[in-house]
Amino acid sequence: MEVLDIKGNDLNPNVYLNHLEHKFSITGESRPENPIKFYEPVFKWFENYFNHLYVLNDLSNTTNSNITKRLIINLEYFNSTSAKVLFDLFSFLKITGIEKFKITFEIDWFYHVEDTDMLEAGKEMENMCGLKFNYHPKL
Repeated sequence: MEVLDIKGNDLNPNVYLNHLEHKFSITGESRPENPIKFYEPVFKWFENYFNHLYVLNDLSNTTNSNITKRLIINLEYFNSTSAKVLFDLFSFLKITGIEKFKITFEIDWFYHVEDTDMLEAGKEMENMCGLKFNYHPKL
């Protein structure tokens, strides 16, 4: 399984997904022209990740019960179309992770202290998708 390491720019976020280090993050700004196309490799990576865990689980004859992984979301800004795709990603992590593999994802949501809109966006997504969010204010 490969590490997904997408270097961001002014429109696209940095994405780092590494199953060996158990590091998963999306940082920067998210306002790509086509968010569905941009985030498609992220969805595919997580699908492969779950399948990888499934194979390992079968080979080792153990279960993934009570495993919690953290996805860091540290975005300065995201547009409404990115919000929809992020929500879909969180929902995918919940449904696939918990229901199929007994793996819980928590979201570490970073926001600037004065950016109440970013904090509220996180709380709204948390309520809608059902994953646990941990809020981290930045100065």
